[in-house]
Amino acid sequence: MKMKAVSMFMLALLLWAVIAPLSALAVSDPDNGDWDLESVTLHNTSEAELMVRSGSINNVGFGFYEDENPFTAEHTWSHPYPWEPREGAADGTDRIMLGTAYKGESLDGYSYQWEQDAEGATTRAVKLSYDMSGIAVKNAMLQICVDDFQAINWGTDFTVTLNGKEAPFISEVLNHIDQTGPVVQIISIEVPQRFYSEIASGSLSIYINETTGLGDGFAIDFVKLLVNYSRSTYISTVEGVVRDESGNPMAGATVRVLGTKNTVKTGPKGQFTAEVVSGLNAFRASKDGYVESYDFVIAPAGKTVSIKDLWLLPGAGQPDTNYSYFADGDAWSDASVWATKELEKADSMGIIPDSLYGEDLTKPITRAEFAAVAVKVYESLSGSTALPVVNNPFNDTTDIEVLKAYNVNLVAGLSADRFAPDALLNREQAATMLTRAFKKSTITGWSLANDGQFKLSYTKPAVFADDAKISSWAKESVYFMAANGIIAGTGNNHFSPRATTAAEEAKNYASATREQALVIAVRMIENLK
Repeated sequence: MKMKAVSMFMLALLLWAVIAPLSALAVSDPDNGDWDLESVTLHNTSEAELMVRSGSINNVGFGFYEDENPFTAEHTWSHPYPWEPREGAADGTDRIMLGTAYKGESLDGYSYQWEQDAEGATTRAVKLSYDMSGIAVKNAMLQICVDDFQAINWGTDFTVTLNGKEAPFISEVLNHIDQTGPVVQIISIEVPQRFYSEIASGSLSIYINETTGLGDGFAIDFVKLLVNYSRSTYISTVEGVVRDESGNPMAGATVRVLGTKNTVKTGPKGQFTAEVVSGLNAFRASKDGYVESYDFVIAPAGKTVSIKDLWLLPGAGQPDTNYSYFADGDAWSDASVWATKELEKADSMGIIPDSLYGEDLTKPITRAEFAAVAVKVYESLSGSTALPVVNNPFNDTTDIEVLKAYNVNLVAGLSADRFAPDALLNREQAATMLTRAFKKSTITGWSLANDGQFKLSYTKPAVFADDAKISSWAKESVYFMAANGIIAGTGNNHFSPRATTAAEEAKNYASATREQALVIAVRMIENLK
């Protein structure tokens, strides 16, 4: 009976393919090159410093209609079926594949066709080769155009490796989506720091395998690697609600964007808002005493979409993926001995922003870098996700973390349209920005505009000897931080708010360092949360 149903499905699709053939359009654009080419490398596009693609952009060989674009993530694109492996296609693309453990039972139409295919269709790696000369990896993203992954439907289990290293940040997404039918869709995966050395090697092998042996056939249209990409280009927002078995909104549940460390807590009405990268995104909801729940949604770039309600049923849940594994050993390239213990805490808390990960933390911190730290502190204290401002007021930065910090009132520009992202931050500025994070997360109705209406409750410590050098707008923040053991003085009862003498300049009191910023961020969370 199952084989008959598969045969009827194949016949219907064959008829559809004859009646409504797709157009294989000759398309080229500055960010992707010629869509018909099987291998493309571009430098300094509007998206990234380096773009590398393997596989043509052609809907697994059939082409897209004139008004279709897989990168918008607006739709899913169906295509004729079945098909033979296309001659000349990049290895691992434009062909039906099954896992190496395949046992010969046909579950879907793809696996049924493979049984009739004398060539066979064992899964193959997609390989990228490129020149990394003069490029230091600051971030990286993989865009994988996937077709007919049905783990939810069939109970299959996919594993993914990058250059032989297990990459569950990709496989857990593939294992929690359901592309029933011959369709393609983009999955955008931000690569963790631990894999930057693989990206930097100039050769990347992406190998997807199915391990249960079940007949869940799948295909890949293309894989695209972006190195040092403009993250703000891909940001989307997903909103949803978590409910209990009775349908009641569930406050305090944890929702994680699969493939990432990005977690948020649900509010009093069970609601949550999560930042994602555009494309197909999957989510995990959990709470102690309940079985975890999963679902997925397509999020177009720059838009806000709603996911179906996530339901949690009473029971014993399974532990979540430990993503701290992907950061071991690479959290910083250099740091002072005195700071190491608290920097390790910062790493375990997940508050080292991407801009500082793997960097020399003894160096002075910029305004943009500290804005990212302040956002992490705010998110930890508030249990919510900071979203970037919709209309960027600055003409000197598009940094997504700066736009988040501005949107939640943690920072202001040096003028109406200038932020000065690369300017160094001094100690009184650091104290003020973090105090704002505390106010925003704990005082209802607080904003920068009405800051003067709210006074913090604390016992003021002894006045610093250089109190006269502390700016009037920073004094409350400086003494609040000192009173709570978050920022200490610099010796001889001095705070050294900024460099005002040659001696202070020589001692590097001109600016806060990256490690100082992370240490006070840890103390902020430990002492005030």
